[in-house]
Amino acid sequence: MTQIIFFLLRTVLMTHLTQESGGEKMEVYRTACPRDCLDSCSMLVHMDNGKIVKVQGDPAHPPTGGFLCPKGNSYLEYIYHPERLRYPVIKKKGEFTRVSWDEALDFVVQKIRKAIDEYGPLSIFHNYDSGSELLTKNLDVRFFNALGGSTRVSGSLCWGGGIAAQTYDFGGLLQNDIEDLVNAKGIVLWGRNVGDTNSHAMPFIRKALSRGGKLAVINPLKTGLDGQADLVLRPRPGTDGALALGAARFLIKHGLIDRDFVQNHTFGFEEFCRAVEEFTPDRVRNIAGIEEEQIKALALFYGKDTPVTTLLGYGLQRYSGGGNAIRAIDALAAVTGNIGKPGAGVSYGHQMHWPIGAHVAGPELAKVRRYFDRTNLAREILDAQNPPIKVAFITRSNPMNMNPDTSVMKRALDSIETLVVIDLFMTDTAKEADVVLPCTSFFEEENLKANSWSPWIFYCPKIIEPVGECRPDQEIFLELAKRLGLEDFQDRTPENLLKWAAEPIKQQFGVSLDDLKKGPVKNPKIPPVAWSDKKFMTPSGKFEFYSQKAASDGQPPVAAYIPPAHERIKGGHDTREAGGMVDKITGHPGEALAFDSGLRNLPYYFITPHSRFRIHSQFQYLSKIKALHPHPVALMHPEEAAALGLEEGEPVEIYNERGAIRARLTLEPRMRRDVVAVESGWNMASGACVNFLTSPVTTEMGQSAAFYDCRVGVRRIGL
Repeated sequence: MTQIIFFLLRTVLMTHLTQESGGEKMEVYRTACPRDCLDSCSMLVHMDNGKIVKVQGDPAHPPTGGFLCPKGNSYLEYIYHPERLRYPVIKKKGEFTRVSWDEALDFVVQKIRKAIDEYGPLSIFHNYDSGSELLTKNLDVRFFNALGGSTRVSGSLCWGGGIAAQTYDFGGLLQNDIEDLVNAKGIVLWGRNVGDTNSHAMPFIRKALSRGGKLAVINPLKTGLDGQADLVLRPRPGTDGALALGAARFLIKHGLIDRDFVQNHTFGFEEFCRAVEEFTPDRVRNIAGIEEEQIKALALFYGKDTPVTTLLGYGLQRYSGGGNAIRAIDALAAVTGNIGKPGAGVSYGHQMHWPIGAHVAGPELAKVRRYFDRTNLAREILDAQNPPIKVAFITRSNPMNMNPDTSVMKRALDSIETLVVIDLFMTDTAKEADVVLPCTSFFEEENLKANSWSPWIFYCPKIIEPVGECRPDQEIFLELAKRLGLEDFQDRTPENLLKWAAEPIKQQFGVSLDDLKKGPVKNPKIPPVAWSDKKFMTPSGKFEFYSQKAASDGQPPVAAYIPPAHERIKGGHDTREAGGMVDKITGHPGEALAFDSGLRNLPYYFITPHSRFRIHSQFQYLSKIKALHPHPVALMHPEEAAALGLEEGEPVEIYNERGAIRARLTLEPRMRRDVVAVESGWNMASGACVNFLTSPVTTEMGQSAAFYDCRVGVRRIGL
């Protein structure tokens, strides 16, 4: 039945249309936003005389619903922005000089050959991330594998702790379709500010509420839906796991559990019951700052009127104990049977599209590999020996802005003999480069889009010719491979690349490239209701409260509360224990003392949420975005500001032992008093690159950056 619906939609979702406008014919192309975003919007692109004149949301695509966020609405400026890189440049005597593509590519090939000849392939480093989710962008990874191997990144700056957690609990990642929210009687936004980061969920939430559904918001910061919520909780940052375990304890003690689900579809419930016994109301209040009546209200929200959908944000797992927090919330949903049925589930992402990118990346080609942890990347580069890093490529990422420990990152990039950056704009990372190669936007190349949140797969046609001399990333690597004589690339051309890359989609999901060219397709192998068959991918085949796999990995087998690193330091632990913990989580001997002394006396938790106006560091160059969000803002509770003699709108400095940033103060009474928040992604010129303050702390599972394990102070500065 589901597959029939896909094909009925195709007549509406054609890729290339023609519309009448004022008596003139205008071409309209359908494409998809390639950003690393939960929403995966389908877009209509209007063309006039070979130029894009309008970009709008696709009304025929159900999740998009005809509207775009501020970022999507700024794409017209993005395409033709005067600051877009248009030509290759090489840094000569400290200044970038325009060169031909031949000169730039020959220079890069010479440096690669020299490094491999003298130091071997591990002296070549590749940093990449999800700056673009277009399928053939993964050819950059294949290139470095085909070199015989390289040094590359591992771990996550985004969501690795939660992936590991849900893999222990469910055996993998699946989630209900976003449209299924309308079937929920309760929706819990646990750390997710949908208005800023998931705006296309809003219509479905509103519809659920109009049907009598209830809403709970759990967030130390205020969100746009607080006013419509039946329950708003502001836990102390990093304590979500304790709150979830306390709510689960209440449900178990009062018999408010789904006995059928627990008895027939879970493993290790008795061990879980024993584990939650210590999370009494008093203990949870002391840990999370949530009163007993609020803990009870949360428990009843899950247990009294089901089904309940939980939409997880990623901030709550950006602590050194963040994976266990996700496990605790998963367990709370399992206790109440809010898994495997319409209107329920714990929504974090899905893994169904991961094999597509792996096919293009070609991991089987590498003979040797060395991995640097993304979280500790700066120090990994500086410490690298046997061999040191001689040549580095940065693609689809901006580590100067987005990785922890910015001051050390600059030293690390400066230490590399040849740094090559591929990008559309002169980012802070590109400014550090020796060679900058300009790449196309998704409007200027043919590709496919699939990601880890949407079940839809999109064809993205080439709509306009490249701006200036820009080239698609994948064609840059095809040309480098040709010059290096890499055997695996001999038969690959720009013309056959997409057909080859799309083969797994046909093999695994039954969807061909020709199908996709007719319009976006909802992947028929992704169930609209996750785990509806109750067949989990765990060793037991059940939801696992108790995970032997977690125990084997050195993790607590049952969800536990692990305090943030700075809480463990403050909390009266034996000095050797505290130091040992910090050494372990930073990964660097000798780090403990500085980390310890810097965190003991700083009063505020530092949260760096995502902006509705940027995807990480992207889009901030655009005048349309600058008009909406002209300068960095530091959110602070008015009572805390008054105690410091600070006023609304004045510039302040946020600081810790690592550095300092500047922002204008905005007073917000609907947030926790012990929190200061500045959005992530601001560039160096803004004065508010938050990662000058963050530490290279890793989550206890999933090798993810614990950005929020950070404390700061605030003080007045002059204009």
